[in-house]
Amino acid sequence: SEADVDTVAICTPTFLHAEMVVKAARSGKNIFCEKPIAVSVEAADQMIEAVRAAGVNAMAGHVLRFWPEYMRVKEIADSGELGKPMHGFFERLGVIPDWTEAGWNRKEELGGGAGLDLQIHDIDFASWLFGPAQALSAQGVYDPELGGWGHMGTSISFKSGQSALVQGGWAFPSSFPFTMTVRVLCERGAIEWLFRAGKNIEERGKSAPIIVYLPNGKTREEHAEPIDPYLVQWRYFVDCVDSGLPIQKAAFEDARVSLALALASQASAARRGALVDA
Repeated sequence: SEADVDTVAICTPTFLHAEMVVKAARSGKNIFCEKPIAVSVEAADQMIEAVRAAGVNAMAGHVLRFWPEYMRVKEIADSGELGKPMHGFFERLGVIPDWTEAGWNRKEELGGGAGLDLQIHDIDFASWLFGPAQALSAQGVYDPELGGWGHMGTSISFKSGQSALVQGGWAFPSSFPFTMTVRVLCERGAIEWLFRAGKNIEERGKSAPIIVYLPNGKTREEHAEPIDPYLVQWRYFVDCVDSGLPIQKAAFEDARVSLALALASQASAARRGALVDA
């Protein structure tokens, strides 16, 4: 409620987001909230309602929308150079994180497990690339000792007729490197980016090139601009706050869509791959 504070960043455990966002919005503060924005769609709706009622700017930390390689992959896919993008394959794999107090992010009711903490990144990118989803089916590995999903694999069909396979999890052994994969199959070609770091994303080194598979049988390598995606994300948010322009990228409404899909994925996995409407 301090008058000299106009913006807050909420980077607390996920189950605390909703209460803090609502309080911040009612105090007239612009809000940056880490992903996932909540552990339930109902909580996300409360947050969105509070933000709209207060007329403040609010953005979610879905950083792939600001990641140079992911932005470039989307630019190529959207350009029409390779025809319409038809199918995506996205994965985010690693070892279980040890940086959270008491492992709250591993528990379904507190942080959502690997589906909401890790896989949701690529669910969000798939939604950004292909638009509204229609239905999905998922399988996963549930760890009863941790109280949450350790690995999720989800097949999503989109209303546009496009589709995606999205894998995410931290159930791999400690020797497994943090891995991100992007493949987009288009009508006349494909786009691929493969990335491996150390134990976690902070141990990343020089990025691999994006490979564009052309219809003439040749390939083209592209190197995205070597900029920090987290810095790009923050600059965008601050620019919107300073200018008074609404958030158009990674808005709370976008984050709600990704959260709903991640939760639907868990519901499908709990029913051994049952088809779930998105």
